[in-house]
Amino acid sequence: MIDDSRMTGRSAVAGLGLALVTASAAFGALLGATLPARTGLEEIAVLSVAIPVSPVSLAVYGAVATSALLASLWVAIVVLSRFDEDAVER
Repeated sequence: MIDDSRMTGRSAVAGLGLALVTASAAFGALLGATLPARTGLEEIAVLSVAIPVSPVSLAVYGAVATSALLASLWVAIVVLSRFDEDAVER
């Protein structure tokens, strides 16, 4: 029996997006752990809100920022694909 387990385009894009969000959260946590010790930076201002620099706060910030960027790109692609006359119907 042949197991035909191919990754579809949507699952590949979703996996890549999840990997990007995870990597940005890990990088944010790394920055949150090293910035205070190296520079003495204790808090940053994001949209006039002071956020303490810690591994958790910068990991959450990185994950949320990356997710927002990817979600806005996804919405733009969905909206623009509606105008594609040569699109393949599912």
